[in-house]
Amino acid sequence: MKSSFRILFLVLGIIALMREAFFGLPIIGDLYVLSTAWAPIGTSLIIYGLMIAAMLADQYGRSKELLWVPIVGIVFSLISFVPIVAMILHWVMTFIMIYFIIRVMSFPKQVGNTHVYYGGDTDKTVNRRYE
Repeated sequence: MKSSFRILFLVLGIIALMREAFFGLPIIGDLYVLSTAWAPIGTSLIIYGLMIAAMLADQYGRSKELLWVPIVGIVFSLISFVPIVAMILHWVMTFIMIYFIIRVMSFPKQVGNTHVYYGGDTDKTVNRRYE
């Protein structure tokens, strides 16, 4: 995975993680969402839509393995109009976003067009492309 896509996925993932963790708080998250007339649901849809667009644009990376994460986020956002159900869905999505961030951090770095470097060791290179 190229570093620009890794940074983009990490930034979007951390933003989504913080949002899901805040909205999962039992009273505070519910009051915030209700006071803004469910506007955070729309911004969550935008964040997950950006994640899908970036994953489809990453032609050399392995990010398509995680395409299910923003799709689940969109489905959960659409279901989360009911306050009690929404709290549980936000808890589940918080753990899914933690998994997403860990997986993005574990993808190998891709330098140039064909070399993939694993970790900090420069002697362990694999001369192939991920497609």
